[in-house]
Amino acid sequence: MLQVRRLEKIIENRSVLYIEQLDINARDVVAVVGLTGSGKTLLIRLLSGTLVPSGGKVLLDGQDIHQSPKARAGIGVLFQEDLLYERQTAQDNLELYCQLHKLPRSRANEVLEQVGMSDQARQRVAKLAPSAQRRLAFARALIGRPTILLLDQPTLHTDLDTQALFGRLIAQATGEGAGVLVTEEDLGWAGKLCTHIVELEEGRIVSNRARVSEQVGPTTPEHLTPYKVPARKEDRIMLYDPGDILYASSRDGKTYLRTATEEAITGLTLQELEMRLVGRGFFKAHRAYLVNLQHIKAVIQYTRNSYTLQLNDEQGTMIPLSKQSEKELQSLLGY
Repeated sequence: MLQVRRLEKIIENRSVLYIEQLDINARDVVAVVGLTGSGKTLLIRLLSGTLVPSGGKVLLDGQDIHQSPKARAGIGVLFQEDLLYERQTAQDNLELYCQLHKLPRSRANEVLEQVGMSDQARQRVAKLAPSAQRRLAFARALIGRPTILLLDQPTLHTDLDTQALFGRLIAQATGEGAGVLVTEEDLGWAGKLCTHIVELEEGRIVSNRARVSEQVGPTTPEHLTPYKVPARKEDRIMLYDPGDILYASSRDGKTYLRTATEEAITGLTLQELEMRLVGRGFFKAHRAYLVNLQHIKAVIQYTRNSYTLQLNDEQGTMIPLSKQSEKELQSLLGY
């Protein structure tokens, strides 16, 4: 469906993004992960046709989207910013979009119902909660029944109910034959939905693979497969049992494993490690920390929005816990 070939963007004589090849097929959910500044938003703008590339092509069903408005019409986009008219109502925002793209006005009501906002249709956008505004922006991305859906960090400023809704909408879209690309800083949410994982770093793809559970197959579920985590310590390759790992952390471009007695460097990225440890009780507490739930002693709240995890090792190690991750942990453990 969507084919990316030698896509490049040059800004101030510097190549800030170069994608040799990337494909999104029908029913794919491609998760593009990377830290802030890795090029995720730039990629979305190039794939959506809102930014002209310096080189290369983006083809939708064989048509270059930067030369064909008809091809671009098959792409639905949720940008990092909601880009809504705050003085207008939710319904007015969508009806205006219908008018601009020659869609029936009834389509506005249909997508409002899809995102659970029929009862807020006449509310001005400025008075809507951040999660509701994000739902409205998602509705706009769906309004043209796109064959390709591009979602730039859809979970920004959303609550857990909205995140669950977005997951269902993505599943519905792919079930109807659409392909989806979603960007996130980590795999805490997107990892549950995706079929493929693309890791982006400084505008380059450093890893592109099918999700681990897809590779293993139904007869050998990943959580039953024996697994050791390889890491280097001095002149040895150490193989750690996941149960012995207190946490993994990312700093200075390296991933460190910490047990009760030692620390070692693994060649895996934190995202790769997270996917390999699915089903083994590990939790993304913060974008730079993956923690073994079996070693958590307490959740400490310092301020309204500040949380820390205390581990059960002798040092009582403290691990930062993001506000969003605290909500997910609370839902997971039921405390």
